[in-house]
Amino acid sequence: MKLSTLSLVAFVLFFSSCVKDAATGTATITFQLKAATSAINGAGIVWSAGTAGVASTKIEAKKNDSSSVEYKADPNTQIDLFGAVSITNVSVPTGTFRSVEFRTELQPLNSKPTLHLEGNYTAGGVTTPVTFDVNTAITVRSNKDSIVISGNATTYAAITSVTLVTLTQDVTETDMKAADRVSGKIVISATSSTVVYNKMLANLAKPQVVDFH
Repeated sequence: MKLSTLSLVAFVLFFSSCVKDAATGTATITFQLKAATSAINGAGIVWSAGTAGVASTKIEAKKNDSSSVEYKADPNTQIDLFGAVSITNVSVPTGTFRSVEFRTELQPLNSKPTLHLEGNYTAGGVTTPVTFDVNTAITVRSNKDSIVISGNATTYAAITSVTLVTLTQDVTETDMKAADRVSGKIVISATSSTVVYNKMLANLAKPQVVDFH
């Protein structure tokens, strides 16, 4: 089948606008993922420790208001969410990027859960240990309207914070009272305390906060 000149031009323009630019650049963006605590305790829980298995990090954006671009790294590493840890570096070229999404892909690594949190739940003057475990692959997202990469040898930081006080948004005292307990500990997982688990997982899927500088 032959394409007319007009159809061929339209096809080329469409393809060009959707190209994923995997080329490396000489500027560097350092990815970090951390837990953000708060003086306000969501659902009466104070989280104090946690880990995550980071399979990959990715930046998706529009470069110079034209083509879609994507820059990725695959660290496959287990991180301490309560420590100041840089996950990996992603090389990018200079330019202006809009509709920027920072994606951290989490999955089970080294026989450990995708995401694990530990803390204490307090109600009626009684404190009970609590854990939250995710064992399926999940994506943590954060967004910026635009970023400017201005220097070839410049290093930038993209620090995504999982805000723990909003992780238990909509989790009620009734939910926590009905949560499953194992050896005196509240266990929240895909098979235990599922009402609380599903609410927390839905909150985790919402865009998180990113500090880019």
